[in-house]
Amino acid sequence: MNSLSMILRILAIVAALAAGTLFFLGKEKLAEQQAAQIKAEQATVAVQAELATANDQISTLEANLNTEREALADEKRKIESVRSEMYTARQEVSRTQQQIGETKKSIGELESAAKRLRADLLQAEQALVGASKEGEIAQMNERIAELEKANADLKETLEDAKSRASAARPTNNTGGGTLASGGTYSSTFSPSASQPLPTASIGAETTIQSLSAKDGLIVLANNPELGLTLGTELTLIKDLKALGKVKIIQITDQLVVANLLPGAKTREMTEGATVKLLR
Repeated sequence: MNSLSMILRILAIVAALAAGTLFFLGKEKLAEQQAAQIKAEQATVAVQAELATANDQISTLEANLNTEREALADEKRKIESVRSEMYTARQEVSRTQQQIGETKKSIGELESAAKRLRADLLQAEQALVGASKEGEIAQMNERIAELEKANADLKETLEDAKSRASAARPTNNTGGGTLASGGTYSSTFSPSASQPLPTASIGAETTIQSLSAKDGLIVLANNPELGLTLGTELTLIKDLKALGKVKIIQITDQLVVANLLPGAKTREMTEGATVKLLR
């Protein structure tokens, strides 16, 4: 019994020692596990912080990516718009080139027509100048014939006046007349001064107010005695010389505006000069 109890005590002591050893060993392992757990928690916190930062960066990158995508889409739309504008511009350039070609062709045709018209106009002006000169010469010849006739009539009138004046003079030098019955009479007749005879006139007179040979216009002074009307063609006479024909285009109370017809001698038409109008 004593030996058994001793063995049991020894076993109890050994078990206690073993339990203590195991306790201390388990405590150390627990401390190590706790330290590892703390490290793991710290690492988890760090990883979570890094993950949050990464999430923020990912959100920022996604926002930037969306912005870049929108910018890229805008650029694509701009490129498409530019392409469309370039295509339209090419079409416009092509049409413009065609129009330029057609315009050049039209200009060439117009220049040819202008040359023909200039030649025709020159021939027409020459023909008008010749016709105007012939007409002026015929009118001047008619006027000369009228003036010669008027001059002959004036000579006949003057001769008649002289003959009447001679017949009315007394035959007695003493101033008394002897009648057939022998009586005398006193002559009270004395020849009076000759009355002014009418002179021939080509037409009404007026004054040149202004002249523009470049524009083919002439402005004359107007008065009611002229009796001018629109469209009337007149010949300007100065010192019995025809200066040219004009055609009235405008009439006011004070002025008359007329076109210079081909053949007019503009060099002899000076402002302020007095001219006569031959219809």
